[in-house]
Amino acid sequence: MRLKIILSAQHFPVTIPANYNHLLYAEIKSKIKKHSDIFAGDKRLMRLGILKDKFRIYTFSFLRFKNFMITDDAKIKINQPDDFNFFISSPIDSFIEGMAIAFLRDGDFKVGDVNFIVKSINKIDLPKFNTEMKLRLLSPIAVLRGKAPGKLFLTPDDPNYFDKIKEDLIVKFSFLYNEKIEKVDFEMKFDEEYIKSRGGKFSKLIKFGRSNIKCFLAPFVIKTDPRLIKVGYEWGFGHKNHLGFGMAVIEESSVQS
Repeated sequence: MRLKIILSAQHFPVTIPANYNHLLYAEIKSKIKKHSDIFAGDKRLMRLGILKDKFRIYTFSFLRFKNFMITDDAKIKINQPDDFNFFISSPIDSFIEGMAIAFLRDGDFKVGDVNFIVKSINKIDLPKFNTEMKLRLLSPIAVLRGKAPGKLFLTPDDPNYFDKIKEDLIVKFSFLYNEKIEKVDFEMKFDEEYIKSRGGKFSKLIKFGRSNIKCFLAPFVIKTDPRLIKVGYEWGFGHKNHLGFGMAVIEESSVQS
């Protein structure tokens, strides 16, 4: 299940840090704790550690502004009174339903020191999943190297990059549905024309606490079992999804601003 949260600033201009993933994550965790009564009665969520900071089966997007500028001191500055939005998604519907109630109860969403108003919340219907699909990222993909020595995050030119994404989707599917996918065809490729239009630069380095997360943001085509694409759509592609990485939307579907 996926929600689209429409937000608005209370005054203008307003600024927030350009690196804000950790702030969105902190606010989501804060709402879970504040509204623990919503989640406490759900045995599955409790078993997954929802009230113990262990629940990681979700992802969220970047904030999607219409008009903004990046200041010299790495801040996002919003000058005009336009609504903006972000998405939160999880394959566990009761979690998303609970978050919707939490947002509605509070009526606000805090990003650091700035308090935004929640204007509306919309449920996004699941698209139809096929064996070949083009997706657009709403937050960049991060892929952990694993136990191998060297840098913590892989880059798409590493031969294991897309294999890691495949393995992660299979593990997620098995966890969610208690069913193993032994062998599956898998092909994933970033949009070369998009990358070329960006001068070959589609990487991002996002500071999250003491960590610098190397990630990549570009449309991609994926060919595999539709069940794995669905898992990626709801939970996220790649790793660190609960920190706001790997959220995608089907390119053919319309994501209204």
